[in-house]
This record gives sequence, structure tokens and C-alpha cells, in this order.
Amino acid sequence: MAWTPTINMRASIITTICLATLLLAPLSSAQRDFTSNDGKKLSAEIASATETKVTLKRAKDGKEFTIPLARLSEEDQKFIGKWLAKEMLNTRPARKLTLYFDGGKTKVVDIPKGEYLSKDGTLTLYPGDTIHLEFDEQKEKGGVPRVVSEVKKPKSTITFTMTQKADGTILSRNTKIHKTVAMDCKHGQLGVDDFFRTLLMPTEKGIGGYDIWANTVWTLRLSSFEMTDRSASKVYEERISK
Repeated sequence: MAWTPTINMRASIITTICLATLLLAPLSSAQRDFTSNDGKKLSAEIASATETKVTLKRAKDGKEFTIPLARLSEEDQKFIGKWLAKEMLNTRPARKLTLYFDGGKTKVVDIPKGEYLSKDGTLTLYPGDTIHLEFDEQKEKGGVPRVVSEVKKPKSTITFTMTQKADGTILSRNTKIHKTVAMDCKHGQLGVDDFFRTLLMPTEKGIGGYDIWANTVWTLRLSSFEMTDRSASKVYEERISK
């Protein structure tokens, strides 16, 4: 439904125009009809939000608006609150990382703020990250996983822990999923934009695993996640042939 102001008097026109100018923005969630506290509706998607305001992207033309949460219905405020909590869970805060090298040498580097799991389903990991990915067992191949704060469903969750030591970077994968869990992997030296394909053996029927990249520090990008009843070796053979 289009955002159409009700014209009663000059003051109401100005108020409505101001509200409409504020009410819409970049998107990143499912489209829905948002309702202002004076009853007007706007079909849009959430682009970004804070504890006090939201940016919405209007469905019909992509135009963006920012509006105080207090201008929206209580139901919409709760919806935005849940969306924000999920987004914050998927946000890596900027942090300092101490790296260790042979001979006892150390170096402190900056890890940038960003998303753990991108919209296209790529999980980016830096040393020091521990991420739980939960799958939907009801969906084919597990569907698109989501980042969760803790393991509440062990049989549908895999935990990635990435650490760095003097002899290399280690990726641990722990899971109780009783299926093969496969993924593609690209690795790149920390701070460098070039990434290269790495072949990871899928985990199989509740058995975790670990991988190590020696002699330097890496960033990893994991994608194309899949849960299957096929054996790990069979899936591995199929993936390396691509």
C-alpha cells in the first residue's frame, strides 16, 4: 500500500510529509507493511536500525527513509527490536588481535568490524573467532544456516573456532550433526585481498575435525554449506572435481 498523506489542513500536510521523508530506507529483511502510530502504512524492508530509529526501504521504488521508532506501532517496534538483535549477533566488533610467531615474537593487528555471515551465505573468520552456525533440518541440504549465540540444538549446529599460534592458523569444527556437513573454503593472508581455494574434508556423522595453515596468518571464507546423508568421502570427491 502506498504511503498517501491525508490532506485536512496545512499543518497535517507538513507533518505527514516530514514523517514520510523520514520513513523509509536501505533494506535487509523481509518486506512487510509498517504502520505509523497515526495509522498510515508503508510497504518496506529494514535496511538498518538502532535502539531509537530505523531506516526503511520502500518496496515500490527503493526510496529510503529514516524514522524514530516511537513513530511506529508497538508491533513494528517489537519486530524491529528482534531484527536488530539478530543483526547485532551477526556483527563482528572491531578488535585488536595479538599474533604469535616463531622465536616468541608478537604483533598486534586490527580486525575490522563486519558481518560474520554475509547475505550470500559466506562465513568470514579471523583468528580468535568462535561462531555457531545452526541449520534447519527440515529444509533440503539444511537450508541457509544462521549465526546463533549458543548451541541450543546440538544436532543441527556446527561450531567453528579459529585460532593462531606460532606454527600456524587452526580451524576447528565441532558438531553433533549426524550427517555429513560440507563447505567450500577460501583462504587469504590476513590483510591481503587475494584468496585461494582450500579443499576441506567434510565432517561426517557427528565427528568434528580441524585444519591447519602453517607459517602465516590467514582469513577464511566458508560458503556453499550442505548437510547430506552421503558419505564425507563421496561429497569431497564431488567437490574437488568442480
